[in-house]
Amino acid sequence: MDIEKKPAEYRRDPEDFATLYANNAVFESTFWDLKITFGQTDVALGPNIVIQHTAMTMPWPYIKILAYLLQVQIAAREAEDGHINVPTNILPPPPDEASEELIATAKHPNEQLAAIHKLWKAFLSANPEMKK
Repeated sequence: MDIEKKPAEYRRDPEDFATLYANNAVFESTFWDLKITFGQTDVALGPNIVIQHTAMTMPWPYIKILAYLLQVQIAAREAEDGHINVPTNILPPPPDEASEELIATAKHPNEQLAAIHKLWKAFLSANPEMKK
């Protein structure tokens, strides 16, 4: 028996729904899920002060779907308006700078580093302005 797949109907909780801006995200992961804490830089308080305001925890299967959906949004935006330039001053550190902590904490650090390096190279090749 085929189950008919119906599109989601979206409703907003008037008591709990908020629209906020973030230019910073911090990740905390567990076996079960990933928590993303969002914040905004507040230069009035100092050059690298981020005021965190919201955290969202999602299970890993949805994180994979979210990663795909974000790539779809980027592809659509770049098709409409051209390449989105990423300023070099906000670029995350290269994987080698994070490798010491990863080696100390990961179950499979070599596999993780290889996967991260592959992603880093793809990111740099898709964003030529990042190359120094």
